[in-house]
Amino acid sequence: MQDVIVVGAGPAGNNAALSLASKGYGVTVIDSRENIGDKLCTGLVGEECFLRYPIDPSLVYREINSARVISPSSELVRFETPTTVARVVDRVAYVSSFADKATAAGADYLLGSRVISLEQRPDRVVVTTDGSSGSDTLEARALVLAAGFGSQLNRQLGLGEPSDYVVGTQALVKTEGVEEVEVYLGRDIAPGFFAWLVPTRPGYALAGLLVRKNAKDRLANFISARMTEGKITETADKPTCWGIPLRPLNKTYTDRVLVVGDAAGQVKPTTGGGIFYSLLSSEIASGALQQALRKDQLSANRLGVYQKEWKNLLSNELEVGYSARRAFEYLSDSHIGSLINQAGSNGFVAELANSPDVSFDWHSSMIGKIMGHPTLGGVLKLVNPLLARMAKVPESAEVFASEAAMAETGTSV
Repeated sequence: MQDVIVVGAGPAGNNAALSLASKGYGVTVIDSRENIGDKLCTGLVGEECFLRYPIDPSLVYREINSARVISPSSELVRFETPTTVARVVDRVAYVSSFADKATAAGADYLLGSRVISLEQRPDRVVVTTDGSSGSDTLEARALVLAAGFGSQLNRQLGLGEPSDYVVGTQALVKTEGVEEVEVYLGRDIAPGFFAWLVPTRPGYALAGLLVRKNAKDRLANFISARMTEGKITETADKPTCWGIPLRPLNKTYTDRVLVVGDAAGQVKPTTGGGIFYSLLSSEIASGALQQALRKDQLSANRLGVYQKEWKNLLSNELEVGYSARRAFEYLSDSHIGSLINQAGSNGFVAELANSPDVSFDWHSSMIGKIMGHPTLGGVLKLVNPLLARMAKVPESAEVFASEAAMAETGTSV
């Protein structure tokens, strides 16, 4: 019997396996895919994440310190920072590198096997798998569930699933003259969300978007429009779709089990990015498990410290980001255009780009600055009185989160 079974060989699962195996615990990682890290992602990794969890420089496609934002009326605002804020990496190789380190530390990997059931017993967790060689049963003292969004295993454990999500769709395309990240806004493109072109290797980019419905048709229209502009010359592979949670699980622990990463909803609701938050949460999970394993105290009460710690780190970002996300979904194209026009004409873009408080991975400060800017606040008054009140409190992104949440549920403010 192993100490820990990890279900899912994504960023969270691999990093948890690495942390635990490095401390001498017996770990087995199970994943239904044969190729580790083979999951849809833009591969944009913030500089803080890159420095904390380094990658071989040969796997970095390019450094990012600028981006273009295109409004619904095709107006363009360019953001540029004095230093690198993110890197486009080979996502598959990046995630796989954690698995390589975990294997070197002693973790075992069982690939091509799907977990079909989990059973919690008083002294162990029993996992049943189904693979090309048939079914199998494994046992461990504890389990880390990192199986991604939409896993039926959350429901088996009685933990439910994130209450809100969006669909992401993306394809690799061949390009001409696309050297910066481009973000496209507008209800005809990605209503309430955004589309992107992220350059990778020379002459290639990832074209994708987030949307609540009609993802396939929306992406086809987006790529067709970029072809008409001459930016995309052809698609290099078939588009694929995936679900992205916008809200975390209410409970991410139970007896002998911790849930991490996309499975727990630990994702930036503003952009759908989950790599950094998954890695941070997996560190917290492995730390909590190490203490519990050492004392052989693996009840839900003992493991609840994991949720307390990850929420202390991420909860404000997730709540503020989700409230901003919901507010953005209600903006019309004319409101979005006005905001972009104002931001581009009054020096606010440069102010944001040069602010030490603004981060690629931590968005609450930037949201607070946007909501509190006097000129942009004038545009927000066109939306509704609630957003106007938010705009009067530049230093309090927390107020923005709480008031938006009350507005959504119909509570008086």
